[in-house]
Amino acid sequence: MRESRVDLSWEEGRLNVAEERFCVYNSFQQSLNVSVIGSAQLRILNPYSNMKTTTRLTHILTAAGLLTLSVSPGFADIKSPPKLAAGEFHSRLLTDATPLPDGGQLQMSYATVVEKILPSVVTIFAYGGKGEETPEIEDIPPQLRPFFYRFFGEDGIPDTEDDQPRGGQRGGGNGRRNAPEPEAPLKPNGVGSGFIVSTDGYIMTNNHVVGEADKIEAVVEINGVTRTYVAKVIGTDPLTDVALIKIDATGLPQATLGDSDKLRVGDIVLAAGAPMELNRSVTQGIVSALGRSGMNIVRRGRTAGYEDFIQTDASINPGNSGGPLVDALGRVVGINTAILSRSGMNAGIGFAIPVNMAMRIVEDLIDNGSVRRGFLGIELEDLDREKAEMFGLQDQGGALVRRVTDNSPAKEAGVEVGDVVTALDGLRVDGSAKLRLIVSARKPGTEVTMTVLRDGQSMPIKAKLGELPGSGPVAQTEESSNGFGRGGVTGQNMAEILPGVTVQNLTPATRERYDVPQEITGVIVTKLDTESKAAAMGMEEGDVIMNVNKNPVRAVGEAREMAKTNEKTILLKVYRAGDTMLFMVNKN
Repeated sequence: MRESRVDLSWEEGRLNVAEERFCVYNSFQQSLNVSVIGSAQLRILNPYSNMKTTTRLTHILTAAGLLTLSVSPGFADIKSPPKLAAGEFHSRLLTDATPLPDGGQLQMSYATVVEKILPSVVTIFAYGGKGEETPEIEDIPPQLRPFFYRFFGEDGIPDTEDDQPRGGQRGGGNGRRNAPEPEAPLKPNGVGSGFIVSTDGYIMTNNHVVGEADKIEAVVEINGVTRTYVAKVIGTDPLTDVALIKIDATGLPQATLGDSDKLRVGDIVLAAGAPMELNRSVTQGIVSALGRSGMNIVRRGRTAGYEDFIQTDASINPGNSGGPLVDALGRVVGINTAILSRSGMNAGIGFAIPVNMAMRIVEDLIDNGSVRRGFLGIELEDLDREKAEMFGLQDQGGALVRRVTDNSPAKEAGVEVGDVVTALDGLRVDGSAKLRLIVSARKPGTEVTMTVLRDGQSMPIKAKLGELPGSGPVAQTEESSNGFGRGGVTGQNMAEILPGVTVQNLTPATRERYDVPQEITGVIVTKLDTESKAAAMGMEEGDVIMNVNKNPVRAVGEAREMAKTNEKTILLKVYRAGDTMLFMVNKN
């Protein structure tokens, strides 16, 4: 692969790219496009792809390097690999689940560990893919503009990819204004990492590195000899950010896979990859935490992903994505995926996907071409301390069932709205994210045993898992309506419980208007302020409040009396279009 070298320098807060030296192609530069998703969320991506990172001000995925310094003159055709079953694929892997030796020994060097893992580490170049519009700098919140000026300078963000040099100078070198440009070399949108898991060229990496690229190159270095291969995507899973690609080669060095379930906080780990396109770089740290979820790092549109991250202080920077996180014996225990940072660079908080979780995904991709996940059909809510006390729990563990979908495995098994799931197959459930993760890791058709708390009593419930439809979550919250949609109905304001909500007793007219069956009793929401807390919680016009604090309600007056309690939290059971669900309202 031919290489282009450039000189970089900072000047007055801007990154300058000098003319190239000793190279075949003219120099080029890349910058970042930025689109504001909301007041607390940004999307950062390269201008020529959607190799992106979604953040909540601080979460920055490390898929694409800020600068790409290598180019490729073209691609060779690659043959599709023969169909391979997951069992056969697994037999080709190197695995070692031996526990680490006890601590207390002084380690003077990790050179042996590094020599073991580095030959299997590859640098990945992704080309093509869809781009997105770039906003004006005025669209970016003022408090965030200094961050972007650091990369783009005071002139702001370029509007289109045409604002970026793409090879030669405009107009050529003969002085004619309209002279044709020399053909620009194809350049990568981003740089990531990966690691070889079989001698015949299977490579594990992140979905956000390769997921929507048109072309992929993998650079392998063995005994000082570098070779570039065109890679084919075998399968990707956006909901865990795992991907499997393959190159047409044999006799390759392969990484040894460890057992991430045996990791402990405090274990030494090393992160390998190509940060900032510095190939074959290694950093060292420890496991800072295990089982990190709810980070909102992995998503697909509105659908939350499945997160169970290893947290580490081993330095992870742009370009490390997809590279291996290894233990002190050189065994892969995770896939480097994201960092928590205010600057986009390492701040000592990095996240890796556990290798055991990644292998389950990869084997599904090989066998089925997609990931098959178990499905219960329940909507869940986490419990804070006050809610836990209301349900008689000693701690904040468990997941509250807010809704049970009709004709779902949970419905058939007898799960009810208001149940609190505290364990599944003996595994403790400490929140809704944990239950989603446990269920999704099981195959459709698997029989599971849930431990639920109902009316203060613990009881087992057996259920046979269905298959998660499409790519939606195990428990997906429905969108709220815009309110006032069926207007014209008057009622009484429920400011004591829910400011911005107007309710009315159920009458033949309201039953007909809102299509409420005769067997449903309660008070109906006839007006809803779209800016209210109730709307933000997900309540809708037409909801029927059936119970307040587990007591049946037949009139507005009853609801108000039941809400007069010293409890800080009020529990509402609501009927909506054939389903029942729970809302927990903080009176403060």
